[in-house]
Amino acid sequence: MSETEYKAMLEKKGVHSFVIVLSTQPVRAATQRDVWLRAMIAGLASLSVLGLGFAWRNLAQTAELQIRLVRASELNSHLKQMNLAAAGLAHETRNPLNLIRGLAQMISKQADAPAATRQKSIEIVNEADRVAAQLNEFINYSRPREVRRTTLQLQAVTTEVVRALTHDLEEKQIRLQVTGDVAAIEADEQLLRQVLFNLLLNAIQAVTANGEIEIHISKAGVAEARLEVRDNGPGVPPENRAEIFKPYFTTTQKGTGLGLAVVQQIVLAHGWEIECLANVPRGAIFRLTHLKLAAE
Repeated sequence: MSETEYKAMLEKKGVHSFVIVLSTQPVRAATQRDVWLRAMIAGLASLSVLGLGFAWRNLAQTAELQIRLVRASELNSHLKQMNLAAAGLAHETRNPLNLIRGLAQMISKQADAPAATRQKSIEIVNEADRVAAQLNEFINYSRPREVRRTTLQLQAVTTEVVRALTHDLEEKQIRLQVTGDVAAIEADEQLLRQVLFNLLLNAIQAVTANGEIEIHISKAGVAEARLEVRDNGPGVPPENRAEIFKPYFTTTQKGTGLGLAVVQQIVLAHGWEIECLANVPRGAIFRLTHLKLAAE
């Protein structure tokens, strides 16, 4: 091949390559646009899935809250009917019961009465007090709960309730401590005090002498608080942890079986939840959840 022919071929090949480059450039640009478009679609799809997840979570929480409120409403309607019966029972029972108690008390204080008679009179007084306590708890349980929410410092209310039970704590030499975060919640103060009083009294009755009780307050997220009453008593068997909140269920001879039922009633009226758990290695935990934090 001569030099002239070789140069001619090089020139021809260069022109051909230039033509190829010109013809593939639009394809490359279209490919890049397609890649970016696919990436944007994938990103938007991921955001859509994420948004759907958040929406589903919020829907589930809303549905759970609605179920709790419906349960509370049904219970409240039932209690309104029971309240009418309880009012009549109180009127018909309290007066004669007080009369019996008063007469027995007078006999027990008569110096000339036989010792056996005075002792029997004291037993009548004690039994009358026991029946009166049961009657009061029944009336208290049957009363519909009207929640009047205010902003409360949970730790301050807890401390006041503990102070009211100082005698019971000192009598059994129980060590009690309040731990955790300071939290302001929205609740009915009187009903909250009753919940704390009943839970603490239940723990005091459960532990032995020199026992330990802890009230732990913590925040469960940005909008809710949690309260736990922990003790080192014998604990609650797993098969009884749901039953103990039912009316008249008790495992002690002195218990009326309405203390924890009243607690659950108040809890449902607020839209909270309560559960009984094991306190490892020994004892029980009564956990209150979904306590709404007050806006700062």
